[in-house]
Amino acid sequence: MPGNLNSNVVAVLWILLTIISIPSHAQPFESITGRVESFTRPADDGVSPLKPRRASISPSPHSISIGTLSNEKKSAETNVDSRPGTPHKIGFGREIPQLRNLTDTASQLKWQNTPQGGKIAAISITSPQATGIRMGILVRRMLTKATFRFYSQGSEVSYEIAGKEIMETIQRNLDAGDSSDAARTYWSPYVEGEEMTLEIELPLGISPDTLEIAIPSVSHFFFSILRAAGEKISKIGQAASCEIDVSCYSEWSPESKSTAKITFVDSGSSYLCSGTLLNDAASSGTPYFLSANHCITSQTIASTLQTFWFYRSAACNNGTLNSEFQTRTGGATLLYGSQTTDTSFMQLNKLPPAGALYAGWSPNTPELYAYVTSIHHPQGDLQKISFGRFQSFQDCTATDPFTDTYQCTFANKDNGKFLDVAYTSGITEGGSSGAGLFETINSAHYLIGQLRGGNPSCFGSGTDEYGRFDIAYSDRLHQWLNAGPTFLLSVSKLNNGNGTVISSPDGINCGTRCNAPFTRGTNVTLTATPASGFIFSGWSGACSGTSATCSVAMNTPQSVTATFSPVATPGTVVEYYNPDLDHYFIAADPGEQAFVDSGAVGRWQRTGVRFASGGNVPVCRFYGSVSPGPNSHFYTASADECTQLKQLQATTPATQKRWNFESLDFLTMMPMNNTCPADTAPIYRAYNNGFSKNIDSNHRITSDQAAIQEVVARGWINEGIVMCAPQ
Repeated sequence: MPGNLNSNVVAVLWILLTIISIPSHAQPFESITGRVESFTRPADDGVSPLKPRRASISPSPHSISIGTLSNEKKSAETNVDSRPGTPHKIGFGREIPQLRNLTDTASQLKWQNTPQGGKIAAISITSPQATGIRMGILVRRMLTKATFRFYSQGSEVSYEIAGKEIMETIQRNLDAGDSSDAARTYWSPYVEGEEMTLEIELPLGISPDTLEIAIPSVSHFFFSILRAAGEKISKIGQAASCEIDVSCYSEWSPESKSTAKITFVDSGSSYLCSGTLLNDAASSGTPYFLSANHCITSQTIASTLQTFWFYRSAACNNGTLNSEFQTRTGGATLLYGSQTTDTSFMQLNKLPPAGALYAGWSPNTPELYAYVTSIHHPQGDLQKISFGRFQSFQDCTATDPFTDTYQCTFANKDNGKFLDVAYTSGITEGGSSGAGLFETINSAHYLIGQLRGGNPSCFGSGTDEYGRFDIAYSDRLHQWLNAGPTFLLSVSKLNNGNGTVISSPDGINCGTRCNAPFTRGTNVTLTATPASGFIFSGWSGACSGTSATCSVAMNTPQSVTATFSPVATPGTVVEYYNPDLDHYFIAADPGEQAFVDSGAVGRWQRTGVRFASGGNVPVCRFYGSVSPGPNSHFYTASADECTQLKQLQATTPATQKRWNFESLDFLTMMPMNNTCPADTAPIYRAYNNGFSKNIDSNHRITSDQAAIQEVVARGWINEGIVMCAPQ
């Protein structure tokens, strides 16, 4: 039945966050949201490690073949683990018996003189049937002036790495607290094919005796991750047929240019994931990079990172790799890692290629049911794009940290660390892990999370979980992305006496102290307390919901509105039943009760069940519609449930079934752990399961437990204690 809207006098509290000082270079901030825009920085192409090969001075290498793999070994190693949330394996470690220690390796290096008076030696390693190789070099002593070159014998270019870079890489691992041989192992760039040559050049006056290295292993790739530009992609990746070519969506080209395919080595095995280059508040061009923690779990692994940029098709669905493709080596410095949100936040040790874009991001909690987009490299394939909708918050916990398995349960924005996404087109696969999730706000794209994993399929089933960027940002990322000046928080009230707002950290207590400075990046929690005769009924602006607290990121001027409403007069809530509809209904307003009793809205009959209203929690009242429905009312005292239904109303057309907010109908109290406080009576709720039965949904809300048991016996669902009424 239609509702009767109470005429509430609304007191509005405006909270204005004004800036004390902000440097001119921080203009990417938007004045209302605190989001950071994307940014393109022309990087120095000179950072590329690929150099023309100086074949004229390259000595004939000493050649070593590891030997052919047995079928059993190959089958065991190439049986790719496809569990959700695991990095996509593309290679495995193979020992090199001839080079297992310092003495063996020194004996295999045949040094010759260079025209400049230095020394040079080369060694070729073949791992039969490999599609590519990365060489692991265990370093005990290294000269910074040494030069290492990695190439295949038929190549015209080589990766040229200075000894100084290798030593800096190892020192980062040691500084992070890893003293194992893994930390002292430098992993070479990826070279296509089953053979790789290592060439070491020492300058004049440096003896080979000062070099102490071993080459105990290689990472043997069984999956090719590179193809030449213009080559057909029939053998690049094995992405599912429902994947969508990112090149078909020009509006997402900037974010495509911020997304990279990444490879890394962990215990000799190689893996594929995805990641995103992020802008900072100053658009400084610092190459901050975001991926998943289940991909990059430590500094030692981050040091093996190799990135692949613009790895996408030349044109929409044309099946060839574009000519802009480039790779960068050098690894990354792991700045922040968290299993809680599956976040790995790094700074790349080499700048990305010219034309790479630094993606924008939002520190704000995304709205439920927002449309979202992910850009990624499924199965290591050319870049793809997936579209979907953020449908719930999730709380995900590891079930076995050794196998990366995890499970998730429904949560709310306060305790859910992940975003659950259902796709409307495209999906993700192995290799997509770590990919950025973007929300479109005012035609701009902002990163809001990175991929943990899930179980989507081309058949439309399954969802993915993305770690929440806003939580990682609030925890630590703001230190790098948003370091800067102090902002002033100013509070003003339009109607004094209706309530107060205080802040945490301390500073605001308005009432009396309505201005206070906070450092940029601080998350200020505002708490609204109503005055006598009023209730707090909700936030709007930069905060939302009816919880008494909200969080404001002090990154840019913000505005928040706190609404206080007069307390409804305590009274009695009366239950009705309509035998024609088989529906139950409750009414708290005496005028509405008289109107229902008159029969003007149908055959509604009092059941004799009633309970008192009163307390400090407002009950949200919703109504569907006569058409398209549901022709029923719904009541909830849960602030999160109320907010979610309001958000769903805002995103669902009126031509579709939805709940429409009517009013804050009466006051009650909330149970704790399904138990009501002393001197209160439990109020139960049952649901007729109308959605599954394809009938109008209806709920029975009553203080009579026997009444609940009666409808449950008829197939209704017992939803337990939802309110507590004063006795």
